[in-house]
Amino acid sequence: MALFTGTYENKVDGKGRVSLPADYRDLLSDDDNRSFYVFPSPNNNCLEACDKTFMQRVADSIEDQADMFSEEEEGLSFIISSARRIQYDSTGRFVLPSEFAHLAEIDGQALFVGMAARFQIWNPAAYAERLREKQNKAKGMTLRLKKPGAG
Repeated sequence: MALFTGTYENKVDGKGRVSLPADYRDLLSDDDNRSFYVFPSPNNNCLEACDKTFMQRVADSIEDQADMFSEEEEGLSFIISSARRIQYDSTGRFVLPSEFAHLAEIDGQALFVGMAARFQIWNPAAYAERLREKQNKAKGMTLRLKKPGAG
């Protein structure tokens, strides 16, 4: 599974084209399949993006956690139904769907934020504000690392 790290800011042109960071592109490339999935974040004013493996994990988790045809399943399934498979070219350029750019208020610049097995795409100013909030909440927290081989 891919490990997305770092933060990268790239220009969005007038046609909605933006370049995927090279580090992310290297993690996503699978032979000639240059694609990833994007969907509106259920928690933030940004977009979530991931590879096919993570998207399958999301689908499996929804099926495991919610009864089939239940309201809970229907509510969580918006992630799957709103996701779009995005193709990018050999230089990493792709078109950010306009409805997604509008939802996340991305215009002119896009900020790519590594989130381990996925990454987010933000309006840079909105992310700066969110980062301040997260840093304040994180003060005093302790990260407990899993021991190698522990599930």
